[in-house]
Amino acid sequence: MATFPSLNPATRIFTPPTDQLQRTRSLSGVYESVLLGSAPRDARIELSFAALSTADKDLIVSHYDGQESDFIAFDLPSALFSGHTAANYLTAGYLWRYDAPPEVVDIPSDQSSGCTLVHNVSVTLISEVAALMFVVGADLRLSLSITPGAATASSSAAGAALTLTLSLDAGLATAS
Repeated sequence: MATFPSLNPATRIFTPPTDQLQRTRSLSGVYESVLLGSAPRDARIELSFAALSTADKDLIVSHYDGQESDFIAFDLPSALFSGHTAANYLTAGYLWRYDAPPEVVDIPSDQSSGCTLVHNVSVTLISEVAALMFVVGADLRLSLSITPGAATASSSAAGAALTLTLSLDAGLATAS
C-alpha cells in the first residue's frame, strides 16, 4: 500500500460518507430503515492540483498505476489536508481508492525559455473501511498436523500481527 503523493492541492471538495441503509415502505405507507453496515462508507474527496511540474504530475499518474487503477486501497498524507488533519474529515480506519483515472490537462507555461508545459491534475477518491481491505503481497502459511483423536492447525503472516489457530477435537471445533 503506497501512500498518495504528498502534494498540496489547489482545491479540495469533501463529501461525507453515508450510512448504508435499506429503506422499505409498507402498503400502509410506513417507512422502515435497516442499517446494513457498522460503518459509513463512500466518502469522496475531489482534489485538483494546479500548474504541477511534469515530475509532480508523474508522481500522481505513477501512483494510480501502482495501485492497479482502483484495485489497491491507500492512505492519504497530511499535506493533502492543508492545515487540517484527516480526522477533520473522517474518523480513523478508512483507506482510499481512485474513483476514476487522474485527469491531466497540459498547459504551456509562460516561461520564455522554450516550450515547457505545466499540468493541471484532478482526481476523485472514494473511502473504504480499512478492515475490509484486500492485502496484496501477504505471505500466509498454513500448517496442519493430525494425530489420532486430535487435529490442530495454525497459520501466521510474516510481518503482520495476525495469528490464526484452529483446534479440532472429537465433536468440538474452536478457532481463535
